[in-house]
Amino acid sequence: MIRATTVALLASCIGGAAVAAQQPLAREQVLAALASATPQAPADFTGQDLSRLDLSGVDFKRANFTRCRLVGTNFSKAQLFATTLTDAVATDADFTGATLDMVVMYRVDLRRAVLRDASMFGVVMPDADLSDADLSRARIVAPMARAKLLRAKLVHTSLGVDPGTQSMGMLRTDASSADFTDADLTGANLRKVLLAWADMTGVDLTDADVTGADLYQTKLRNIRGRERIRGLDHALHVDEAIFND
Repeated sequence: MIRATTVALLASCIGGAAVAAQQPLAREQVLAALASATPQAPADFTGQDLSRLDLSGVDFKRANFTRCRLVGTNFSKAQLFATTLTDAVATDADFTGATLDMVVMYRVDLRRAVLRDASMFGVVMPDADLSDADLSRARIVAPMARAKLLRAKLVHTSLGVDPGTQSMGMLRTDASSADFTDADLTGANLRKVLLAWADMTGVDLTDADVTGADLYQTKLRNIRGRERIRGLDHALHVDEAIFND
């Protein structure tokens, strides 16, 4: 009986601590943590809830947001260079004009997030979910295999090779096996992007540039704007892409 009571008490205490840990942070707490952070010891917000805070323009100094809740948080024009967003939930968050270069975000949930004009150079985001997100005019050079971009808006987005980075070697986006179903890639730069096994069913590719893109086994059924795709005759493995049967 004593043992059972002790176990129940411990469980109650642990449960209480877990609930306390999930209390949303205030903007002042976030800024205080960043103020005390150092390059050797960045701020660690692992598992915390920063949902719906206005953190626009903030420099996060390589902070760790692993498993954080960032639902509806305003990161517009924020500096998120080399932060970690692995397994974070950032649905409906606003990253307009934010710097996300070198961010590590495995399996991040960015559904319906706004990333217009964001810089995403060297972002590591395999298995990320960007369904219904707005990435218009964003600059992306990233490994993003198996990412979900269903119905995403990528109008005039650059995912292709950036000539300005070629002194660093061949840097290109790996979107192999990514799902772009019904996405809008009007005017997108897809030069040399690895799109092997990607699903681009129903995608709008009007004025998109696919010069040098690898289309091996890429599903291109029911695409829109095919007659205005640029560079299709210079894409790789076009003969092995899957168009309408």
